[in-house]
Amino acid sequence: MFPKTYAQLVKAAFLVATLAFGHVIIPVSVDSSAASAEAENAFFTGSHFLSTGNFPGAVEALEKALELDSGNAKYRQVLAVAYNNLGLKMNREGSYGEAVRALSHALNLAPEDKDIRSNFITAAFHAANAPDDKVTPAEKADLLRRVLEIQPDSPATKKALAALLNNAGVAKGRKGDRAGEVTTLEEAAQLDPTNNQLKRNLATAYYNLSINRGKNGDFAQEVELLRKARKLESKDKMIIENLAKALSNLGVLKGKEGDITSQIALLKESLELAHGDATTTKNLAAAYNNQGIADNTGASFSDRISMLEESLKLDPKNQATITNLANLLLREGVKEFKEGRHPQAIELLERAAKADPHNKSIQSNLAAAYHNEAIRRGEEGKHLEEIRLLQKAGAAAPSNTEIKEDLALAYNDYGVSFGRKGDHKQEILYLSRAAKLLPGNRIIQENLDRAKQKNEPKEPKKEPTPAKKKTR
Repeated sequence: MFPKTYAQLVKAAFLVATLAFGHVIIPVSVDSSAASAEAENAFFTGSHFLSTGNFPGAVEALEKALELDSGNAKYRQVLAVAYNNLGLKMNREGSYGEAVRALSHALNLAPEDKDIRSNFITAAFHAANAPDDKVTPAEKADLLRRVLEIQPDSPATKKALAALLNNAGVAKGRKGDRAGEVTTLEEAAQLDPTNNQLKRNLATAYYNLSINRGKNGDFAQEVELLRKARKLESKDKMIIENLAKALSNLGVLKGKEGDITSQIALLKESLELAHGDATTTKNLAAAYNNQGIADNTGASFSDRISMLEESLKLDPKNQATITNLANLLLREGVKEFKEGRHPQAIELLERAAKADPHNKSIQSNLAAAYHNEAIRRGEEGKHLEEIRLLQKAGAAAPSNTEIKEDLALAYNDYGVSFGRKGDHKQEILYLSRAAKLLPGNRIIQENLDRAKQKNEPKEPKKEPTPAKKKTR
């Protein structure tokens, strides 16, 4: 598996506001009642340097004054002005890195000063546009983050920082820092969520990091990363194919851990991406089967049957699953039969026989269920239903002589009922069937003979032929 390559890097294009820079001069204070003489002397020196444009000297002296009297607000404010003016001077001279660092010090000392804030923002954009050998990409990003703290809703700043982070993230990826690549590009994408190039780069970063995670056996992290990649690039075939494989691998792992529910969900998701994949299909069929036969899941009987049926839809010739489905139906059918619910038992046993028609145990139990229900129907006088059920019982257990005898007797009783109604043709039909099943049964044979006699046509009586008269 090879990492994906990137499209051309997004180049940062910054908009720089043009401001008129002006020095801020603070009058020298002579009030030194709250400071030491040394601190006040340093302050006077710094103020003098500030007024004459010696900004580096002013900063040095004023830093000393504030160090000696750290709580002095006047020292702090004048030092902020010194850093501000130093920064403006360096910015004009093209020393953007040093300029923005000086203005950053000024802003730290006087965060509410609007002029200093404005000067810092302008210098930050200048520095962000400077060559990397003068201001490093990391420094540029930190500066723009600071600008966003001041102007959190600035679209230009967000786009500029996003472009910087994009390039930095791609550079990390090329050096093999896949995790750093993802983290940096995620930050960029949050800043510029509509940038399609950024989305593609982030999707690629997710994909490449997922490869590393998969090689290390961290399939869960691999799947999570590939899902994120697909969300950004939904039609990328390489991402889709690898996500399908990763989902399948994670599903198998979950199955080995005993988490069959998660296994099924993952394998289904995999098949949605890779339709018809033979290995995943068989794995999902096996998972459904295992869920269906598990006794510790708390699943209902109907749910377990549904699982096994789903398994057979995916792998219809799997004999193990066929047997599991048939046996589960058989067990429930026998339970229903023992509890006296014969129609329900028959329905379950018929489904079992349909699933596994060669299972002798199922056929035997189904025949018994038919037989017992037939007898009940016969006792209720429902002879046609009795016969139908006994015929099914005989088909399920053709060598069972008891069922054969009961079917013959049912034919006999049904035939006799037709005779009582005067329908001797139907009587003979059913008695003949009974006699064929039990040829040596005397009662059946006598009933059949009587029915045939009743059905024989009677000869019409002949009228006496009158004698012919003789003619003369």
